[in-house]
Amino acid sequence: MDAGRRADAYQCPGGPLLNTRYRSVTRGHVSIQYSSPAACAACTIRARCTGGRWRRINRWENEVVLECMAKRLAARPGIFNVRRETVEHPFGSIKKWMNQGAFLMCGLENVRGEFSLTALAYSLRRAITLIGIPSLIRALTA
Repeated sequence: MDAGRRADAYQCPGGPLLNTRYRSVTRGHVSIQYSSPAACAACTIRARCTGGRWRRINRWENEVVLECMAKRLAARPGIFNVRRETVEHPFGSIKKWMNQGAFLMCGLENVRGEFSLTALAYSLRRAITLIGIPSLIRALTA
C-alpha cells in the first residue's frame, strides 16, 4: 500500500505529500482535491508542474484502486481474456439462449430468486450437454 493511501494524501512527483483540502460529491462520486501551498513553494520541479502558486490534484475517492487494477492487468495482459472466456460466457448464454435480457421481477429478493432459478436451469442444461442424461441420472442416484 502506498503512502498516499495510508495517510489520505497524494504523493507529489517532487516528493512531498499533498494533504486533502476539499471533498466534493458530484453525481454520486466523491472527488478529493489534494494540495500543499507550503510544499509547492519549496518544490524544485514547480515550473514544470504548475504556473500558479501551487498545484491542485483532483482525484476520485477510490482512484488508487483503479490504478492498482491497471497495474495488475499490465503485469498479466492475458488474464482479462481468460476471464472473458470463462466467466462472461454463461451470462451471454443466459441472455441469448434463455431469453433473459431483463429481469421480470421487481425488488432485490425477487431478482435474486429469478436469477437463481435461471442459473440452475443453465447449469442443468450444461450438465446434460457435457455428460448426457444417463450419466447425470447415475450421478444423482449414486
